[in-house]
Amino acid sequence: MRLVICCGFSPPLGQLCLIVIMNPSNILCWNVRGLNSRARQDSVRTLINSMKVDVVCLQETKMSEISHGSILTSLGSDFSYFVDLPSVGASGGILVAWRHALGPTTATRVDNFSVSVQFCPTNGHAWWLTCVYGPQGDENKVLFL
Repeated sequence: MRLVICCGFSPPLGQLCLIVIMNPSNILCWNVRGLNSRARQDSVRTLINSMKVDVVCLQETKMSEISHGSILTSLGSDFSYFVDLPSVGASGGILVAWRHALGPTTATRVDNFSVSVQFCPTNGHAWWLTCVYGPQGDENKVLFL
């Protein structure tokens, strides 16, 4: 698996990306700071296409509901499976999506601050992916820890 972690700012997509080679899929993790604008959706899709990722973990979507149309616009038609944690107001939100070729997952879990997905490749061992977005308020940080 190739893990791509994006943070900070740099041209052309406004993010600095770190690539770590792992197995068995290509994964993109990105704090998108809002997925509700067409420009941000286009940036996400451009990065997905250029990096050829199979699994996408997006934090801080700032979307209380993610429609299939938003998935198509942001990720492309090949991402037919997804699990999301809606935002609370304009804060938080997590989306984990994966390409159709990976098939359905064997288990998913959505908690207050995380989304977990268990993949079970036909030729390998089952493994879990957890995408976390911590709370912003001091009172919720204690609950998070």
